[in-house]
Amino acid sequence: MKQHKPYFMYLATAIQIAIFVYSLYYNYNLTKSWVAPFNENPMIGPSSGTLINLGARFLPCMKETEYLYRPILCPTGMTGTFDPANPTHCSLKDMCGFDMKSGEKPNQWYRFIVPIFLHGGIIHIIFNLSFQIRTGIQMEKDFGTWRIMIIYLLSGIFGFAFEAKSNGVAPSVGCSGSLYGLMACLLLDLIQSWKLITNPWTELFKMILIIIFSLGIGLLPNIDNYAHIGGFMMGILTGLIFLPSIIYSKRHLKIKRILMIISVFLSIFLFIWVFRQFYYSDGYCSWCHYLNCLPINHWCDNLTASAADIATNNP
Repeated sequence: MKQHKPYFMYLATAIQIAIFVYSLYYNYNLTKSWVAPFNENPMIGPSSGTLINLGARFLPCMKETEYLYRPILCPTGMTGTFDPANPTHCSLKDMCGFDMKSGEKPNQWYRFIVPIFLHGGIIHIIFNLSFQIRTGIQMEKDFGTWRIMIIYLLSGIFGFAFEAKSNGVAPSVGCSGSLYGLMACLLLDLIQSWKLITNPWTELFKMILIIIFSLGIGLLPNIDNYAHIGGFMMGILTGLIFLPSIIYSKRHLKIKRILMIISVFLSIFLFIWVFRQFYYSDGYCSWCHYLNCLPINHWCDNLTASAADIATNNP
């Protein structure tokens, strides 16, 4: 098999490391501390305010919500301008940055993309990049830059759009959705190469352990398990579309083509559905946040509290 140069993985990894270093510097300028307190961010990284300012997925910055007209409790180190008499109350302009004007309706759609290159802490980036460097680079060598880049980005974007409303006002960052997309491709490759692998059940068991561990990490602050789930779903579909496969017979080729066509239409449908749900649906799942956080140290507060609650109960 021809080996490709893994330009995309090298570039993505370099960007993610550079942005993480900058996020620590930004956090120091904002809070006079390189990292947030452990009870706020156990991943040993910047505060939620820093992550939001730098482009984390944060619903109030992406669509019109009640937060356009109500204050949000300012994160550590940030001075609010919503009420001159109370600097602890932040406006969307304070929180969202990117030259957002006062009273401007939020539509920072690029927060579906930017968070792929942000990370919540040292533990987070080490875990993600260890998989990305060890596995992602090899996948790009095997399958090619364009295939892996498309799968990586589409899985990440879909992951951040999938059930985004269930994340409340908690910021979300990380390339885990993209990596789950690659993991889904590994699963597809394992299934189609099952007869050629010496110990396929062992490989499957290893993959399941990694998935379970990653979902556990997703219960910590600023990490989004829905991005993991959504990324995995899109990874399956885009993998069926873009990855080469071993053809054993004409029947197998026919099945492959049928699955590819179904995956194309299903991918388009799911993207339309998640963005329509995000921008036009007001439905809310009252229990979904429990898939996304551990109810300790107030980690789930931002997933359930309204703007009024935040401004009133946290003076």
